[in-house]
Amino acid sequence: MIKTAFLLLLLTFVFSTSRAGEVMQSVASDRTALEQPAIDIVRFDSAYVFESSLEDGGGYGDQDALQTVLEYSHRFHLSGNLYVRAGLAYERFDFGNTSAPVPVHLQSMAALIGVDYMHGSDVGAFIQLRPGFYTEEHLGIASFDIPITLGRVFVLQEDRLFLFVGATAAFLRGEYPVLPIAGLVWRPNDRWNVYAVLPEPRIVYSPNKSVDLWVGGQLVGSSFRTDHHDNIEPRKLSGTQVDYTEYRAGLGVDMHCGSAVSLGVSGGYVFQRRFNFERAGEEFTADPAPYVRIALKGEF
Repeated sequence: MIKTAFLLLLLTFVFSTSRAGEVMQSVASDRTALEQPAIDIVRFDSAYVFESSLEDGGGYGDQDALQTVLEYSHRFHLSGNLYVRAGLAYERFDFGNTSAPVPVHLQSMAALIGVDYMHGSDVGAFIQLRPGFYTEEHLGIASFDIPITLGRVFVLQEDRLFLFVGATAAFLRGEYPVLPIAGLVWRPNDRWNVYAVLPEPRIVYSPNKSVDLWVGGQLVGSSFRTDHHDNIEPRKLSGTQVDYTEYRAGLGVDMHCGSAVSLGVSGGYVFQRRFNFERAGEEFTADPAPYVRIALKGEF
């Protein structure tokens, strides 16, 4: 079922993910390509993780996973270098069926509201809120959350070295509700970029302005409220909170069509997938497995 859905997404993609990573990659971009801030930002991202054993002290069978992200936002000029950013974001994780008491899908539907301080085409500082529902299926006050991310970029060496500091917080997150974010971007020359910051640390080699080759990692996931199920065991997992995460490492290529549109294709290994029911005291992890990913982004 998930494999078929992923193939359909691939076909759709022929005709058609996190804020800190976007900012850091924007900082080291070629300023001559786009001096003015992008006004409309569109993102489509999908990744398929192949089957591996799901366990919690015992085996529950094999499970695969499909992630889908759709996002659109628009910048409104406020004053000077300040822009209000508003949009919509949808993210969904679909999982193969097992005997484990974990959801078969998790999804979030959120508004995107924020303020960006722009320096030309680069983001110098920002604050972003994503109020919405982070749920299995049921929409209600228990599944409502307002994740908040803020950050600032400091120039340590003009056009060469940058420091990013920030933080992210979410009320539904059971493990580490507030997390600091810090990292460096180093641009030794026009062909190499080093992004040493989560959620997408990577080393990028650009043979020309149209192609980026990279190796790196990725941390994906979010926190959700599960639905109430009368037949779930243990009962404490009915309607509880869950942190879902994937830890990835791989290789990829990003192809740029001018300065506005980029297409990325990548693959590698997911070292761990985890359902952490932190507040209920239960955790389920999947063995390592390969993954493939496609990503489309437009900035106009």
